[in-house]
Formats: sequence, structure tokens, C-alpha cells
Amino acid sequence: MSDLVTPRSFDPPRRRPVAASFQARDHLGVQVTCELRSPTLIAVVKDQCTGCSEFIAQQAIIPIEVVVVTESSAASQNYSVLLAPEFIADLEARFAPIYLVVSGTPLEVVGEGTIFSAAQVATEIAPWLSP
Repeated sequence: MSDLVTPRSFDPPRRRPVAASFQARDHLGVQVTCELRSPTLIAVVKDQCTGCSEFIAQQAIIPIEVVVVTESSAASQNYSVLLAPEFIADLEARFAPIYLVVSGTPLEVVGEGTIFSAAQVATEIAPWLSP
């Protein structure tokens, strides 16, 4: 047996509606409107988070659209991600770092969990992407 342990999220998904668009500020402070489509992975990150840094650097391995948001001005600038505290509150996304898989018409949260790495998130979301 291996001594290596693969981190895994244990958050049960709570289905709830998600707005099809939201307002945010980019890392330069410019107001932007983000349009969401099905399926999308929303990653909520925080500042000074090793898993968040790794996730952002490796997010290309996620097989669906990824939108990265934060409640922290410092994290927005450090990671060049969207500052969207109101949207995060509307999502009821608690305890960053967290991911949410949104899908369907209308959009709703179909899966969620804690972010440890991009590879871990890709593995965990696979069942929600299967037809």
C-alpha cells in the first residue's frame, strides 16, 4: 500500500439556482459582466492559498469552462482573477477555496467541493459531466 494520500473533497452538493450572469471587477479594478453557460466550473479562491495557486496555474486540465472568483482584493490582484463578493454570497459558496459545478437550464449547482489541486478537482467533477 502506498503512503501517498490523494486529497479528496467531502462536501455534499447542495442544489440551488445560479444567475446566468454576474458583475465583477477584474484584477485591474475594471467592472466586467460575466456570462455563464452550462456546464461551468466556478472556483472561489482566497489569498495565500497553496492549493488555489496550483489550481489557477493548472486550470487548463479542467474539461469545461472555468471561472475563478474571489472575495479578496489581494487575491484578485495576486492571482489576476475576478473580484465578485456579491456573486459569491449569492452562490452561498462558503469557506473558500471551493469549487461549484453549474449546469442545466436554468443554471443550478449540481456539484461542489473543496479545492486542493486542479487534478483533484478534475477527477471529482467527472461524474457530474457524464451524460
